[in-house]
Amino acid sequence: MVDTAQKNLRRIRKYTLHIGLPQTAAIATWTAVGALLIHREATRAFLTVAAIAVFTGLLALSIIDAYTHRVPRYVTGLMIVTGTPTIVLDAIWHWDPTDLLRGVAGAVALFVVYYLISAVSRGGFGKGDVMLAPSVGLLLAYRGWDVLIRGTVYTFVLAGVVSAVLLAMRALDRRDRIAFVPYIATGAFISFLV
Repeated sequence: MVDTAQKNLRRIRKYTLHIGLPQTAAIATWTAVGALLIHREATRAFLTVAAIAVFTGLLALSIIDAYTHRVPRYVTGLMIVTGTPTIVLDAIWHWDPTDLLRGVAGAVALFVVYYLISAVSRGGFGKGDVMLAPSVGLLLAYRGWDVLIRGTVYTFVLAGVVSAVLLAMRALDRRDRIAFVPYIATGAFISFLV
Protein backbone atom coordinates (compact mmCIF):
# COMPACT_ATOMS: atom_id res chain seq x y z
CA MET A 1 0.00 0.00 0.00
CA VAL A 2 2.86 2.38 0.87
CA ASP A 3 4.57 1.49 -2.42
CA THR A 4 1.37 2.26 -4.35
CA ALA A 5 1.01 5.58 -2.55
CA GLN A 6 4.61 6.52 -3.40
CA LYS A 7 4.10 5.61 -7.07
CA ASN A 8 0.97 7.74 -7.25
CA LEU A 9 2.72 10.67 -5.57
CA ARG A 10 5.51 10.46 -8.17
CA ARG A 11 2.89 10.45 -10.96
CA ILE A 12 1.09 13.44 -9.45
CA ARG A 13 4.37 15.38 -9.13
CA LYS A 14 4.86 15.03 -12.90
CA TYR A 15 1.87 17.28 -13.42
CA THR A 16 1.83 20.96 -12.67
CA LEU A 17 -0.84 21.28 -10.03
CA HIS A 18 -1.52 24.98 -9.68
CA ILE A 19 -3.04 24.74 -6.26
CA GLY A 20 -2.08 27.98 -4.57
CA LEU A 21 -3.65 29.84 -1.68
CA PRO A 22 -6.89 30.79 -3.52
CA GLN A 23 -7.47 27.21 -4.67
CA THR A 24 -6.62 25.83 -1.24
CA ALA A 25 -9.05 28.30 0.37
CA ALA A 26 -11.74 27.31 -2.14
CA ILE A 27 -11.21 23.60 -1.40
CA ALA A 28 -11.30 24.21 2.36
CA THR A 29 -14.44 26.35 2.05
CA TRP A 30 -16.17 23.78 -0.17
CA THR A 31 -15.28 21.02 2.29
CA ALA A 32 -16.63 23.05 5.24
CA VAL A 33 -19.84 23.99 3.42
CA GLY A 34 -20.28 20.39 2.28
CA ALA A 35 -19.76 19.12 5.83
CA LEU A 36 -22.33 21.59 7.18
CA LEU A 37 -24.87 20.64 4.51
CA ILE A 38 -24.32 16.95 5.15
CA HIS A 39 -24.67 17.48 8.90
CA ARG A 40 -27.89 19.46 8.37
CA GLU A 41 -29.32 16.70 6.20
CA ALA A 42 -28.13 13.66 8.10
CA THR A 43 -29.75 13.64 11.52
CA ARG A 44 -27.52 10.79 12.64
CA ALA A 45 -24.00 11.46 13.88
CA PHE A 46 -22.41 8.26 12.52
CA LEU A 47 -24.05 8.74 9.12
CA THR A 48 -22.77 12.32 9.06
CA VAL A 49 -19.22 11.14 9.76
CA ALA A 50 -19.51 8.48 7.04
CA ALA A 51 -20.83 11.00 4.51
CA ILE A 52 -18.07 13.50 5.32
CA ALA A 53 -15.43 10.76 4.96
CA VAL A 54 -16.78 9.60 1.60
CA PHE A 55 -17.35 13.07 0.15
CA THR A 56 -13.98 14.40 1.35
CA GLY A 57 -12.35 11.42 -0.36
CA LEU A 58 -14.38 12.09 -3.50
CA LEU A 59 -13.30 15.75 -3.47
CA ALA A 60 -9.62 14.75 -3.23
CA LEU A 61 -10.04 12.13 -5.94
CA SER A 62 -11.87 14.61 -8.19
CA ILE A 63 -8.90 16.95 -8.10
CA ILE A 64 -6.38 14.14 -8.64
CA ASP A 65 -8.44 12.60 -11.46
CA ALA A 66 -8.95 15.96 -13.17
CA TYR A 67 -5.19 16.54 -13.35
CA THR A 68 -3.80 13.03 -13.77
CA HIS A 69 -6.65 10.75 -14.93
CA ARG A 70 -5.75 8.44 -12.07
CA VAL A 71 -7.75 7.32 -9.05
CA PRO A 72 -5.27 6.28 -6.33
CA ARG A 73 -6.30 3.11 -4.54
CA TYR A 74 -5.07 4.29 -1.18
CA VAL A 75 -7.59 7.16 -1.16
CA THR A 76 -10.37 4.81 -2.26
CA GLY A 77 -9.30 2.36 0.44
CA LEU A 78 -9.31 5.12 3.04
CA MET A 79 -12.87 6.01 2.04
CA ILE A 80 -13.93 2.39 2.49
CA VAL A 81 -12.08 1.98 5.80
CA THR A 82 -13.57 5.16 7.29
CA GLY A 83 -17.02 5.20 5.67
CA THR A 84 -18.08 1.57 5.98
CA PRO A 85 -17.53 1.08 9.74
CA THR A 86 -19.35 4.30 10.61
CA ILE A 87 -22.35 3.26 8.51
CA VAL A 88 -22.33 -0.12 10.27
CA LEU A 89 -22.14 1.71 13.63
CA ASP A 90 -25.08 3.88 12.59
CA ALA A 91 -27.11 0.80 11.68
CA ILE A 92 -26.25 -0.86 15.00
CA TRP A 93 -26.88 2.30 17.03
CA HIS A 94 -30.32 2.83 15.47
CA TRP A 95 -30.95 -0.88 14.93
CA ASP A 96 -31.58 -0.62 11.21
CA PRO A 97 -30.47 -3.97 9.77
CA THR A 98 -32.80 -3.45 6.79
CA ASP A 99 -31.10 -0.16 5.90
CA LEU A 100 -27.69 -1.79 6.24
CA LEU A 101 -28.67 -4.72 4.01
CA ARG A 102 -30.05 -2.27 1.44
CA GLY A 103 -26.77 -0.33 1.63
CA VAL A 104 -24.70 -3.47 1.05
CA ALA A 105 -26.97 -4.51 -1.83
CA GLY A 106 -26.61 -1.00 -3.29
CA ALA A 107 -22.81 -1.18 -3.00
CA VAL A 108 -22.79 -4.49 -4.88
CA ALA A 109 -25.30 -3.27 -7.47
CA LEU A 110 -23.36 -0.07 -8.23
CA PHE A 111 -20.10 -2.03 -8.40
CA VAL A 112 -21.64 -4.42 -10.95
CA VAL A 113 -23.02 -1.52 -13.03
CA TYR A 114 -19.65 0.29 -13.04
CA TYR A 115 -17.80 -2.95 -13.76
CA LEU A 116 -20.03 -3.70 -16.76
CA ILE A 117 -19.59 -0.16 -18.08
CA SER A 118 -15.83 -0.52 -17.65
CA ALA A 119 -15.86 -3.83 -19.51
CA VAL A 120 -17.73 -2.46 -22.54
CA SER A 121 -16.17 1.01 -22.66
CA ARG A 122 -12.71 -0.23 -23.73
CA GLY A 123 -10.69 2.00 -21.42
CA GLY A 124 -13.11 4.92 -21.26
CA PHE A 125 -14.14 4.01 -17.74
CA GLY A 126 -11.25 2.98 -15.51
CA LYS A 127 -10.75 0.51 -12.69
CA GLY A 128 -10.36 3.40 -10.26
CA ASP A 129 -13.88 4.58 -11.06
CA VAL A 130 -15.15 1.04 -10.52
CA MET A 131 -13.43 0.83 -7.14
CA LEU A 132 -15.35 3.91 -5.96
CA ALA A 133 -18.67 2.12 -6.41
CA PRO A 134 -18.75 0.19 -3.10
CA SER A 135 -18.30 3.21 -0.83
CA VAL A 136 -20.57 5.49 -2.89
CA GLY A 137 -23.19 2.77 -3.38
CA LEU A 138 -23.21 1.85 0.32
CA LEU A 139 -23.65 5.46 1.45
CA LEU A 140 -26.37 6.34 -1.06
CA ALA A 141 -28.33 3.08 -0.81
CA TYR A 142 -28.19 3.25 2.99
CA ARG A 143 -30.26 6.42 2.67
CA GLY A 144 -32.62 4.74 0.17
CA TRP A 145 -32.86 3.09 -3.23
CA ASP A 146 -34.16 6.36 -4.68
CA VAL A 147 -31.03 8.17 -3.47
CA LEU A 148 -28.77 5.59 -5.16
CA ILE A 149 -30.73 5.68 -8.42
CA ARG A 150 -30.82 9.50 -8.49
CA GLY A 151 -27.10 9.68 -7.74
CA THR A 152 -26.27 7.29 -10.56
CA VAL A 153 -28.54 9.09 -13.03
CA TYR A 154 -27.17 12.52 -12.03
CA THR A 155 -23.63 11.25 -12.51
CA PHE A 156 -24.16 10.08 -16.07
CA VAL A 157 -26.38 13.00 -17.08
CA LEU A 158 -23.80 15.51 -15.80
CA ALA A 159 -20.98 13.69 -17.57
CA GLY A 160 -22.98 13.53 -20.79
CA VAL A 161 -24.06 17.18 -20.77
CA VAL A 162 -20.60 18.54 -19.93
CA SER A 163 -18.95 16.27 -22.51
CA ALA A 164 -21.48 17.32 -25.17
CA VAL A 165 -20.85 21.00 -24.44
CA LEU A 166 -17.07 20.50 -24.56
CA LEU A 167 -17.39 18.58 -27.83
CA ALA A 168 -19.57 21.33 -29.31
CA MET A 169 -17.03 23.96 -28.27
CA ARG A 170 -14.26 21.78 -29.74
CA ALA A 171 -12.49 21.82 -26.38
CA LEU A 172 -12.71 18.05 -26.32
CA ASP A 173 -12.16 15.46 -29.03
CA ARG A 174 -14.09 12.17 -29.20
CA ARG A 175 -10.89 10.27 -28.45
CA ASP A 176 -10.07 12.35 -25.37
CA ARG A 177 -10.51 10.79 -21.95
CA ILE A 178 -12.55 12.62 -19.36
CA ALA A 179 -12.05 12.55 -15.63
CA PHE A 180 -15.17 10.78 -14.37
CA VAL A 181 -14.70 11.10 -10.58
CA PRO A 182 -15.86 14.76 -10.47
CA TYR A 183 -19.18 13.65 -11.96
CA ILE A 184 -19.49 10.74 -9.53
CA ALA A 185 -18.78 13.13 -6.65
CA THR A 186 -21.22 15.80 -7.84
CA GLY A 187 -24.02 13.36 -8.67
CA ALA A 188 -23.67 11.55 -5.34
CA PHE A 189 -23.47 14.78 -3.35
CA ILE A 190 -26.58 16.30 -4.96
CA SER A 191 -28.51 13.05 -4.55
CA PHE A 192 -27.48 12.73 -0.90
CA LEU A 193 -28.71 16.24 -0.11
CA VAL A 194 -31.92 16.31 -2.19
